Amino acid sequence: MAEFFVMPQASPTMTVGVIAKWLVNEGDALAPSQAIAQVETDKATMDIEVFDKGVLLKRLAAEGEEVPPGFPIAIIGKAAGDDPSALLAEFAGMTKVVATDADSPTPDAPAPGPVVAAATALPPAPGPLAAAPPALALPPGLPGKTPRPEWAGRELDEAFMEPRGVFRPPTARVAVSPLARAMAAEIGVNLSRLKGSGPGGRVVAADVEAAQGGGRRPARPADDTVRATQMRKTIARRLTEVHQQVPVFYLTASFDAAAIVALKEACARRDMKVSVNDIVLKCVAAALREMPAVNAQWTGDSIVRKGGVDVGVAVALPEGLITPVIRDADQKSIAEIGAEVRELAGLAKAGKLAPEQYTGGSFTISNLGMFDIDQFTAILNPPEAAILAVGAAQEVPAVVNGVVVAARRMKVTMTCDHRVIDGALGARFLQVLRAFVEQPGLLAAG
Repeated sequence: MAEFFVMPQASPTMTVGVIAKWLVNEGDALAPSQAIAQVETDKATMDIEVFDKGVLLKRLAAEGEEVPPGFPIAIIGKAAGDDPSALLAEFAGMTKVVATDADSPTPDAPAPGPVVAAATALPPAPGPLAAAPPALALPPGLPGKTPRPEWAGRELDEAFMEPRGVFRPPTARVAVSPLARAMAAEIGVNLSRLKGSGPGGRVVAADVEAAQGGGRRPARPADDTVRATQMRKTIARRLTEVHQQVPVFYLTASFDAAAIVALKEACARRDMKVSVNDIVLKCVAAALREMPAVNAQWTGDSIVRKGGVDVGVAVALPEGLITPVIRDADQKSIAEIGAEVRELAGLAKAGKLAPEQYTGGSFTISNLGMFDIDQFTAILNPPEAAILAVGAAQEVPAVVNGVVVAARRMKVTMTCDHRVIDGALGARFLQVLRAFVEQPGLLAAG
């Protein structure tokens, strides 16, 4: 018996999936747990699998097509001889309903298109400029009056006209060879200003080259439209919502980074792969353990203080940004954190992160120091109440005991959800974080 195979809900925030690639063809036999297609979601490109053995009778969605979760994308039968005609007819009805709903606005949903503030009659679109006669003859009975130019059969108002003596009627079409016309368009030469040297004053290629000085200007590159991925669409939607709906404020502090830079170098001498960001993450986890009021989420009518310290790390991908989560980061050593960050970042770049590996964080770190960024602000990753933007640990002049010395300083900016974190609470958190960053020996599990 044939049955529909529907688009799965591949991630908690997925609203639509794109068939990136079909892995099987119609008529192919399927084994249990066999991947039949790759689907691009808002978080990653994932393989989707069948549960039982069977035969792929019909593919209902093409590669590149967007399909919402729960909507059929294929028909699978028990055997190759199963008849899919009834399901095909049912599917045709589904698509007709979807198309009708999309094309016909409901009473609650206004018809798409620009909103017109008042019901005004729009003038007809102007047509091409009417060709003027060779000479501007005076109309009969109106001696001495210059006729006014027209546009689309209507006289132009004086406010739209050039000053007297400047307006000139269109002249005759320039005689130009096809090659010269193409060359002029390529290098930006105005043909109307050229005097042709060809037969009958015709503009030829040599005239165009002479006007440009014999050299050609490179052709202007064409615009490149890139299709937004599901990840990019989700990022755009969620960050717009945060920017519009969440009351945020920013706290910036400058830390002495000499100790964590020295710790990183000491780890390197012991063949431990540890980055400054790994050490900062451990410091943040320790500070969150000390101040559980910051390790919290806003749920709409209450504040949830998380039992575990789960810190997200922003990872840049070509198609967007994703935040793998280090679970119980306060209980792990810096070396363990570094190894886990590298593993999750690799999975993220390969599009293989599972939903439980990038959801449920209680705080996020975004570090652009490796790009020599001094300072920046980051947008919240809801429902978390804070995100820390970390700049580069740079050598700068500083005054110590009245003497200017070279110092390692690192600027951090914390974006706070004011519904959960007040200014004083956020400032105290940064004080605690400063203590761990400037004295990493305080870290219990370092």
